[in-house]
Amino acid sequence: MVRLEAPLAILKLRGNDMNRSIATFLVLAALAPALAAPAAARDISTIDGWELSTTGKTCTMATTFADDVTIGLVWSPKTGELGFMAAGLRWNELNDRKTVALDLSFDGDGPITQWEDERATVVLGGTGKTAAIANWGADHTDELAKTVGTASHVTVRVGDRDLGSYDLAGNAAAYRALMRCGNQVASK
Repeated sequence: MVRLEAPLAILKLRGNDMNRSIATFLVLAALAPALAAPAAARDISTIDGWELSTTGKTCTMATTFADDVTIGLVWSPKTGELGFMAAGLRWNELNDRKTVALDLSFDGDGPITQWEDERATVVLGGTGKTAAIANWGADHTDELAKTVGTASHVTVRVGDRDLGSYDLAGNAAAYRALMRCGNQVASK
C-alpha cells in the first residue's frame, strides 16, 4: 500500500491543506463535466470505453460501469499531479462529509499495488453522483500511472463501502490520450 509517511510500498496521503486545496480545486474543475451532464451533452471523446475531457487546465479520463460507479484519472499537467476518482449514486452517508478514505487495490505488476488516501475529497455532483477524489501529489504521479497501466482490474473501497472490482481494459490507450491532452494544456 502506498502511504507518504511509510515506506514506499505503502502510500497514504497526508499532505498540507494548501496544496490539497489547490489540487482539489483543479480536480473539481476537471470533474465538473463528468458529474454534471450526460455524455451526450459534454465535449468529450471516447477511447476504448474511456471518456476523455478537458477544462483547459486539467484533463480527465473516466469510465462508468453497469452499477453506475464511475472511476477515472485526473491529470493536472501544470502541477504534475495525477489523481484518482471514484463516483457513484446514492452515497448518502458521504453527503455531510468533506473527506473520506479511498482505498485502491490493483492487480498486475505495478510498482505499488495498494493505494490509500484517508482524506480523499468528497464532491457532490449535480446528477446525484458523489465522488471521492484522491491525489497523492506530483511525487507519485509516475508510480500511479505505471500501476494503473499495468493493471487489468482495480478493487475500490470508499469509506465503509466496498464498491467492487472494476475492469481497466482500454486504459493504456486512454492514458496516452490523457497525456496528449495534458501536453496541449501545458503548452498554453
